[in-house]
Amino acid sequence: MYGHEFKELRKAYGISQKQVCQGICSESKLSRWENDQVEVEFSTAIKLLNRIHLDSDEFLGLSEFAPKPNISPELRDALNSDSIPIIKRVTKKQIAQYHKSHDPFDLFVSATLCNQLLILDHKNYLPQQDLQTLTKKLSNVNFWSRYYISLFGSCAFLLSPKQLYGISMQIIRNFDQIEDVEVALGSLEDATMKLICQKDLDHAQKLIVALSKIDLPQYMMFFSLTLSFLTKLINYVKTGDEQPILSLINTLLNLNCSVQAATYLDMFKYLQAFENRK
Repeated sequence: MYGHEFKELRKAYGISQKQVCQGICSESKLSRWENDQVEVEFSTAIKLLNRIHLDSDEFLGLSEFAPKPNISPELRDALNSDSIPIIKRVTKKQIAQYHKSHDPFDLFVSATLCNQLLILDHKNYLPQQDLQTLTKKLSNVNFWSRYYISLFGSCAFLLSPKQLYGISMQIIRNFDQIEDVEVALGSLEDATMKLICQKDLDHAQKLIVALSKIDLPQYMMFFSLTLSFLTKLINYVKTGDEQPILSLINTLLNLNCSVQAATYLDMFKYLQAFENRK
């Protein structure tokens, strides 16, 4: 949570510090949080938000760190494009925009574009200093909203294996706070895939084990198959045996699960292409 933004909203609602913090925390701690001098526990932040009649999503929606709707058509096209020249052109503009504005949103969009380029062009176009700033911001997230989960998934391939594993485990440890389970699992799947591509198989396996221990809702039980597939990818990197992977994909096709089969096949092809570049 970001205390200075909470302070702005509290004042806008005409609620005093004493009214907000009564029975939750001391006025001095609230004051320090509002001035970005300390952090507060997630549970404390939620209670304070309730006092100003906001839930976490509403707070993030009003926050300067929430997604902004005024995305230019050019930027929107680049975010949805597979054309390397188009993405490179817009990425250059977006990075320049961030260096001018220092707005975290501009950094996050730049990172998303650079992540696309890394996958398509196999080069990292995000300056090292900006990557360090991005990693620091992700490492300091206290509440994994839908926005931050999506951001993490959208820049997973930019992060080092150590950073990727650390942030992934941070999300898993706080999984009971996650509201959009499907988006979270998709982002963590991307993180595991990146670890496998980088041949950090130990951390990839640990991540799979941690994910398998999450108590998922019934409608997400299919994710256990994805964990099995990721395990097969690890074994493929170790042994070169692709038969278990192809067998699973063929089984899905026979069961008319063509979309999932195509997804797994694309992941396998990407891993093969990644290995061939080395």
